[in-house]
Amino acid sequence: MSARAFKTKDDFINKFKEYIGICESEKKLPNIAGFCVYADINRDTFYAQEEYYSDTFKKVNDILEDATINANINDTFKIFYMKNKFDYKDRQDIDANVKNEIKVTLEDD
Repeated sequence: MSARAFKTKDDFINKFKEYIGICESEKKLPNIAGFCVYADINRDTFYAQEEYYSDTFKKVNDILEDATINANINDTFKIFYMKNKFDYKDRQDIDANVKNEIKVTLEDD
């Protein structure tokens, strides 16, 4: 199990907000790998923070998702990233209701 990387949930969110600010100023898309480099932690340690700061961890992921949705990036990349990182899916509506009527008429010869 990875260690707690931040003393408090406020330390966690504040470090993440610092990272977001840098991404905005450098016009970069924020992401988990970038935050890990900025915070000097590894990816396993980042994911372990969910155990310690569940609500804050979810907020961080919501911020990443929102940043991606609103990013001025290639739409194809955005769709690919949203599907792979945030489990977005294409939706197909299929109407399975069959409304065919069959009429049978019997005739005498």
